[in-house]
Amino acid sequence: MRVLVLGGGFAGLSSLAENREAIVLDSKEYFLLTHRLADVIETGNPSIAAVPYSSKVLRTKVLKVNFKEKVVVTDKGSLSYDKLIISMGYEQDLRFGKSVQKLETLEDAISIRAKLTKAKRVAILGGGTLGVELAGVIQEMGKKVTLVEYQNRLLSFMSKESSDFAFSKLRGMGVEVMLGTKVEGVEEGKVITNRGEIDADLIIAAAGFRGPKIIEEWGLTNKNWRMLVDDYLRSIDFDDVYGAGDCMTTKSFVPMSAQVAVQSGRTAMLNAMGREEKFQYRQMAVILRVGREYFGDFMGKFVKGSLAELAKRYGIYRAIKLVESV
Repeated sequence: MRVLVLGGGFAGLSSLAENREAIVLDSKEYFLLTHRLADVIETGNPSIAAVPYSSKVLRTKVLKVNFKEKVVVTDKGSLSYDKLIISMGYEQDLRFGKSVQKLETLEDAISIRAKLTKAKRVAILGGGTLGVELAGVIQEMGKKVTLVEYQNRLLSFMSKESSDFAFSKLRGMGVEVMLGTKVEGVEEGKVITNRGEIDADLIIAAAGFRGPKIIEEWGLTNKNWRMLVDDYLRSIDFDDVYGAGDCMTTKSFVPMSAQVAVQSGRTAMLNAMGREEKFQYRQMAVILRVGREYFGDFMGKFVKGSLAELAKRYGIYRAIKLVESV
C-alpha cells in the first residue's frame, strides 16, 4: 500500500516515523522550526531554525490532487496513492495588505531583520506566543515596540499566570502593550485601531494563522481553510484522505501547535494503515522566552526559570531528533 504525505513539517515527519515506507513530499530543502523564527530575527542566524531533510523527503512542489483518480501532480511528475495524508501547515491571513510584514517562513524572518536596521518604531499585531516573544526580541534590539492584542490579556489560551507574567515582563522592558484593541485598518506607516492610531516604521503580523489556501482550491470542505476531518482524522470528503497538523481541524476545533501536529501525524498514519484510533491531543508544555527569562505552562501549571528553560530546550531537541530519525 502506497501512502503519500503532503508536507514535511512536524505532522509530516511524525507520520513518516510511523511508516518508513511512506513517501513525504515537500518543496523546501529543510525542516523549519517555526517556534525559533524570533531567534533568527534576534541572531541573524537562519541555521538555528532550519534542519536539512534526509533523503526520505522528496523535494517537489505539489500542484494539484485528483482525489477521484487518487493521483498527486507535482512539478516533477505524478504519483498515485492508496492513502493520502495532507499536512501542509498554515498560512497567515494578511487582510491588511502589503503594508504588513508576515512571519511564517525563514525568508520572512531574514527580511524582518534587514528591515529592522532602518526601523525605529515597530508595531506587532497579535499577543500570542509569537507576538510576545517577538516583542521582547525587538525591544531588546533598541526599537520602540507597540504590541496590539484584541483580547483583554496576552496569551489568552494559556494560564492567567503566564498572561500576567508576559504582560509585566514586556511592560518592564518598555514595550507598549495595548490590550482589548481592535485593528481596523493599516496604512503605510500607520495602524488604525478602535483606540486611535499607532505610528510605525515596520508593522508585523503575529496573528491571523489559518490553513493554506490550497485546501480550499482543492475543493476540500474546510473551516478557515483548515480541512475538516472526523474523530479519526479522516477527511469528511474522501475516505482515503487524512489530515494532520495545522492544516486540519475537527468540527469542535483543534489548536495549532507543534505538539498537536506531532500527535496528529502519528494518529493519521496509523489510521491510514488500518487502525481505527480516535485522535486525542494533549498540550504538554507551552514555553516562551522574553528577554533572558523562560516561562510558560508545563503539565497544566505555570513555571518559570530553569525548569521552563529545560522544557523549551528539550522541545527543540525532540524536534531535531524527529528530523534526524527519518
